[in-house]
Amino acid sequence: MWQGFPGRVWMLWGLWVVAPVAGAADGYAMTWQKRGHSQGVDLIGCMDCNPYTGDMPCTAALPILCIREDGSAVPPGVSPDFYNGWAEGNVATTLPVLGVTLTSLALANKVCTSAFGDGWRMAQFHHPQGGWNWYAYGNVRTDKRFWVYIRDQPANCWNP
Repeated sequence: MWQGFPGRVWMLWGLWVVAPVAGAADGYAMTWQKRGHSQGVDLIGCMDCNPYTGDMPCTAALPILCIREDGSAVPPGVSPDFYNGWAEGNVATTLPVLGVTLTSLALANKVCTSAFGDGWRMAQFHHPQGGWNWYAYGNVRTDKRFWVYIRDQPANCWNP
């Protein structure tokens, strides 16, 4: 059926996903990980990450870090600043996803919506303003890194 097609095809949460053979399959993307947890709040960030060219091969299968902003106020005990912002919402991670299937931000957002419902999208480096780290309600896994996108650098699997 797909014979002669110059790419890879996967079924991802009920969607057929097509990834070109070149580009992301040979590239790297940025990942983050959980840095800490206290009183229902995670600190998530760029620990040993590379937001400029990526730190993980797009051939890896990792969860996507998803966020749903709901305007939550900063909880007691959290002191956000430019490098450790407050995300005003909740985070969760999907099941592992091959980076090469993340051919666009729109598709990554659909994975989050399919997993958690309306209002969920892929988390990004600069949320809410600064970058490097931020706090959000949740208790995501600590055993894996997760795909996070960055809007102003070519460190996403969908970048050429």
